Amino acid sequence: MFYTFSVIIFIANKSKLIKNIIPESLKENRFLQILFLLVFVIMIFNVFNYFHELGYDGQHHKYNIEVLPFNIPTSEDTKEFFNPPMPYLLPSVVDKICDRYLYSELRPISCTRIYGNVAQIFQMFLFFGILYFLLRISDIIEPGNKNYKNILFLFFLLPAVNFKTFAMIRGEPYVSFFVIATIYHYLYIYKRKSLNNKDLIINVLLLGSIGLSKQWGLLFFPALGISSLVLYFYHEKLFFIKYLLFTIKSFLLSFFIFGWFYYHLYYQYGSITAFNREPSTFSFSNQPTSFYFDFALSDLFSNPIRGFDMVNKLFPILHSETYGDYWGYFLVTLGKGGVNNYEIVPYLGRVNFLALIPTGLFIFGIIFTVINLNKQNEINQIFYILIFLTILFSWLGYMWFLIKYPNLDQGDTIKATYIILIINLLPFFSANLMEKVRLWNKKIYFSIYFILIIIFLHNLPTFYTRYSGIFT
Repeated sequence: MFYTFSVIIFIANKSKLIKNIIPESLKENRFLQILFLLVFVIMIFNVFNYFHELGYDGQHHKYNIEVLPFNIPTSEDTKEFFNPPMPYLLPSVVDKICDRYLYSELRPISCTRIYGNVAQIFQMFLFFGILYFLLRISDIIEPGNKNYKNILFLFFLLPAVNFKTFAMIRGEPYVSFFVIATIYHYLYIYKRKSLNNKDLIINVLLLGSIGLSKQWGLLFFPALGISSLVLYFYHEKLFFIKYLLFTIKSFLLSFFIFGWFYYHLYYQYGSITAFNREPSTFSFSNQPTSFYFDFALSDLFSNPIRGFDMVNKLFPILHSETYGDYWGYFLVTLGKGGVNNYEIVPYLGRVNFLALIPTGLFIFGIIFTVINLNKQNEINQIFYILIFLTILFSWLGYMWFLIKYPNLDQGDTIKATYIILIINLLPFFSANLMEKVRLWNKKIYFSIYFILIIIFLHNLPTFYTRYSGIFT
């Protein structure tokens, strides 16, 4: 394995094409190179061993693919009718080409595999796009800081939900990519202190793509709008008007890209937040007290899969889904036609226990960064305000959804995949906390760093699927 990595690294370093694409900070960082290559190997394995229809409501997402691109799916076609079309367009086009020109007689298996693998490979590139923009963002907020980049990427890769979600065909990978790309674009503009028509076009396309990816993405818009207003209070009053007008124009123009779909939802189903079941009147009492406050620690560490005492409890299910496989869609083959891998359950309990450390650092990272925001430089203040507001609005929107559509007997709307954007932004806060720890006490910093690497290595088996060979 080490020899293989060394060969790939050597080739990557000598490739002129790769040299022109990847940032200098990645070329000079062997630790990040190894992480990138490890991610590539794992994701390629998942592409060719994970059948996309095994994902959450995978069969219904398949129906979206089959109806598109010439028709908009309805509630009669699929229970996932409310999802915007972008995640399904590529596999849908491949499906139609395959059905027309390739294996039409074998279509039930062959074409499904082909368009599924194409979509998964494309989402793999989206994932590497996210890693690329994380690197670019860190070059702006912590230029030349190798330690910050290393710990940032380590935090980012610890949650297994990324590998699980990006192996499925759904909208969250697209939302995460386009939002993080937009954040980088805004930072780049702010750093440059100038705006042009090219910036506007790029921004409109990014925001429009967010709206066409998943409803969750719309929660980014108020965060971006408010953070643009905050600019006024950070000594950029001359640039403020241009920046704010730029944001407003971007919002209005992007609406022409995605607005038609939400008009369709409103016209057909009476709401832009239409769902596959009737909503309840919003009330915190829709959920029991245990939903909010019961951590179910005994099962969290011993039985972290569905069917035990964690039913409809927010924290333990989210924690287990973020780092493991509570619902049994990736590792544990419950109800999927394969062998029930209960032998992995004790391991997942240890995963949950060790993962309390990065979870705690995520939480303390937010608290620390917000409290010490005034100690950051101007561009970092704008950045942390933007991602904090993005996390806040995304979390409030998700909680509204969980309360509006309670599922008391199963809690099946509690999925970390839905909030993957939040999970992918939290590492910036924890990395900022760790950077301050490094400056304060290097021994404590490297002790925590070492523990995180141990957790990463221990949790590595949660990154690749156990479904290999179940479906062919």
